[in-house]
Amino acid sequence: MDITSNHWIFAGIFVLTFVVGVGFAYRDDLKKNPTIFKGSWKFLLGVVLFTMVLVVIKILYRFSTN
Repeated sequence: MDITSNHWIFAGIFVLTFVVGVGFAYRDDLKKNPTIFKGSWKFLLGVVLFTMVLVVIKILYRFSTN
């Protein structure tokens, strides 16, 4: 199965909508009980950094095999 540009457009719109929805839900929950979410930004930062490291490793591996 080939991945067309329409697949990427759908994936991008889906991810954007999902992130916005999660952001609104987080904001509402944070107002209700802020003590539960104390320090959650550190976890989110860790997830983002880990993902970026994986992407960099993938890019470097792709360049080294060519």
